[in-house]
Amino acid sequence: DAPEIVRYEPRGAARALFYAYDDEILMDGPAGTGKSLACLFRVHLTALANPNIRCLIVRKTAVSLTSTTLVSYEKQVAKHALSCGLVKWFGGSQHEPAGYKFQNGSVIVVGGMDKPEKVLSSEYDLIFVDEATELTVTDWEVLNTRLRNGVLAWQQMIAACNPSHPQHW
Repeated sequence: DAPEIVRYEPRGAARALFYAYDDEILMDGPAGTGKSLACLFRVHLTALANPNIRCLIVRKTAVSLTSTTLVSYEKQVAKHALSCGLVKWFGGSQHEPAGYKFQNGSVIVVGGMDKPEKVLSSEYDLIFVDEATELTVTDWEVLNTRLRNGVLAWQQMIAACNPSHPQHW
């Protein structure tokens, strides 16, 4: 079997995301412009290319994450990797949070800030916060303290959101 080719061509700010190594990056814009998809591809491709890294995909609530962000991840980003076994879903246990395990030892942990003990008990190289306007500034700062795994040469928190009111933190 020939390997399946997954085509994704980011543009504008989505393209710039793949070349940015700032500590924190926020992508905002109208719904349907590909912000979350770009961030999901960034996390997925980084995990594929870098063995043994730890990533986190998070939203304010675990329910909102599984019904939105993870559907996009599985259908648009990781579909082939999941179908051929390169990436496997792990539903979590008493000792380990739910997430996607890669053959190269990398992992993408998933969860919500409604149960922070499930996602904050570890250290990460890369964190993606979807719909960041749902989080409090305290949530954001606490997540930032988890960027200390040190396997990647750079640690980064990226976020996507639709514009909120001008006074939002």
